[in-house]
This record gives sequence, C-alpha cells and structure tokens, in this order.
Amino acid sequence: MAYLLWFIAAVILVLVVKKYRDAKSKHQAAGNVVFAKYTFDKLSAEDQFRVKEKAVEIASAPFRDEVEQYGWYAVAMHALNIPSAVPDNPSWYHAKRPDVLRPSELMVRAILTFLNKNYSLEIDIAGISAIKKEQLDKAEEDLGKLAKPDKED
Repeated sequence: MAYLLWFIAAVILVLVVKKYRDAKSKHQAAGNVVFAKYTFDKLSAEDQFRVKEKAVEIASAPFRDEVEQYGWYAVAMHALNIPSAVPDNPSWYHAKRPDVLRPSELMVRAILTFLNKNYSLEIDIAGISAIKKEQLDKAEEDLGKLAKPDKED
C-alpha cells in the first residue's frame, strides 16, 4: 500500500512539473510573439524583407494567423542576430517551433498589458490588445478600495 501512495505522489509530481514547464514555454512563446511584433515594426524595409524571407524559409508552410507569423518572425530575427527592440529585453526566448508551441490569447494579452503599463508600448496583435493604462489604474484603485473597510463613525 505504501508503494502505491509513493507511486501516486510521484505521478502527481511529474504532472505538476510538466504543466509548469509547458506553461513556462507557452509564456516564452507569447513573449516572442509580442517582442517580434514590436521589433518588426521598428525595422527598416530592407530588414523586414530579410526577416520575412528567413521566416518563410524556416517555417516552410504558410502562416495560419498573425500570432504564428510573429512567432516565426521571432525565430527568424534570432537567426539573423537582430535583437529585440523591447526595452530591457534585447534577447529572444528559445523556441524552434512556434506553430506547435502556441500561446493562448490570455498569455499574449498579459504580456501586452505588462509592456503597456511599464513602458507605454502600444502593440496590437491579431485583435488582441492590452488593457489600457487608465483601465489598469482604475482597477488598481478599485482593488485598493476593496482592501480597506469603510470606517463607521
């Protein structure tokens, strides 16, 4: 019976570690998508052309949507040694297959919101946009009010 409990605990531990690694990898893929969109828009027309060519060469298949497209652009920019233009983050996350490692809309939105809040970067990807800074400030203010009980006199 004790072996069964140890086995179940080991299986649960392996599943938790796998979920964590998958979530971390998808978060990095979302970061690459957002960083690539911002960086690509800052490149010269010549560099944009080089990135597009390299991405098509590496992907060897048409892009399904903008999220996948910028995932491949991140891989291409990394291969071409083009650093990320996002402040405080000049590097790319290691992701060889952005078509397989697909970030969720929520992860992309979280990174967009973080960059908007901390760096005032306006980035829009495939209709996914950041929560505006004013909305964030209002939400934080509302949360602060909820944390403090009203004083009764």
